[in-house]
Amino acid sequence: MIYIALFRGLNVGGNHKVKMADLVAFLNRHGGEKTKHYIQSGNLVFQHDEQAGPLAEKLETAFAQKFGFESQIVLRTLPQMQSAHQAYPFDQEDREQKFMMTGFARGTPNPDAHEVLNGLATEVELVAQNDHEFFFYYGGGSARSKIANLNFEKKLGTALTVRNRRTISKLIEIAQQL
Repeated sequence: MIYIALFRGLNVGGNHKVKMADLVAFLNRHGGEKTKHYIQSGNLVFQHDEQAGPLAEKLETAFAQKFGFESQIVLRTLPQMQSAHQAYPFDQEDREQKFMMTGFARGTPNPDAHEVLNGLATEVELVAQNDHEFFFYYGGGSARSKIANLNFEKKLGTALTVRNRRTISKLIEIAQQL
């Protein structure tokens, strides 16, 4: 199966630094095949025979042992990532792609998750939910957003890792070439 792994919190603000070559080698040692990375923030595309849930848990444990800190890992199959990309509701020509984000939930969000996020949104921010994905448009930029800097796990009951539309498009493209 082709997976896209989104490692949470790597190489952000100079913290939790991991070289992508080391991350690729790590994944390959744990059964990944044809592993490719995209940019320096923990985005990997690979093939693996295991199911997503057990694989993510196994990788998280091994990652902490190898690198000395925890990183939650969100796995999506290629069809799941394509579906999330196609479902993005705020894509318009007059909006900047760098402010168009998708948050991928690690687990099942609280039933009121969308309501919580919508309540925090300013008049220039948009929020939508589709099962385990959350869609954001930060009209004023992510630096000023209360949502972008939110502790998702505390507010939504599950961790989110967020990627912009360009990154998601590139990950899909890489996965399609495997």
